[in-house]
Amino acid sequence: MGKTGSVEWVQIRGRKGQMRLVPKGESTASKPGPAQRYDSRGFVRRILARSKKNVLGVKAKAKK
Repeated sequence: MGKTGSVEWVQIRGRKGQMRLVPKGESTASKPGPAQRYDSRGFVRRILARSKKNVLGVKAKAKK
């Protein structure tokens, strides 16, 4: 486990337009839902590309 506060959070736009926070590593790709798990050849899809317009950027640190 990392130190407290070592995860860099990124704001993304969710499916209904709301903002969500995800770790930076998950901001460029999303995991498919159950209905999108397999492609047309029958292979398992592990990641889907997230559109660049839905990544809003790094969450600003709170000022004390």
